Amino acid sequence: MAKIKVIKLGTRCKDKATELMGTLTHWMYNMDGHVDYLFQPKGLDTEGQPVDKLFLEADRLRVTEKDFEEIEVPVEILGTQVTDKASGFTGMAVAFIRHINGCFHVFIQPKGLLSKNNSPVKRCEFDLRGCEGKKIKELSEAAKKKSQEKNPSPARGNFNKVIALEKFPQKI
Repeated sequence: MAKIKVIKLGTRCKDKATELMGTLTHWMYNMDGHVDYLFQPKGLDTEGQPVDKLFLEADRLRVTEKDFEEIEVPVEILGTQVTDKASGFTGMAVAFIRHINGCFHVFIQPKGLLSKNNSPVKRCEFDLRGCEGKKIKELSEAAKKKSQEKNPSPARGNFNKVIALEKFPQKI
């Protein structure tokens, strides 16, 4: 574990470059120890959706010393092989991302290229509590339940297909 200094998520601040006001919703910690922030500008687009978020470094943000906090990060996991227990997705842990409500995820980058288009396999993000690897400390069921209650993991993926199937079940 290493202690790092980050801007508290939920901090409302201004991006110096765009001069937009917004809120910090995520931070990402990379293998080199660099932290980037996901900044959600205040506002909606012409379709009523939130405007696009920006990935920014701390130097672009107008914040004060009171906006920072020190937290512990399991940096020893980065650079090691990690597997998402549910899907079996395996690769190197290359970054962490913290969500505004406290959930802590790991980005896993598999080896190799896709035969279909000769492109690298895309990295995926998973809740660290659902992963295993030599450097990942296994939580007891009680500790995992307490952690999930305190910091629920955001869902990811496209649920439109699941909802459509529930509304219109197919006969076999």
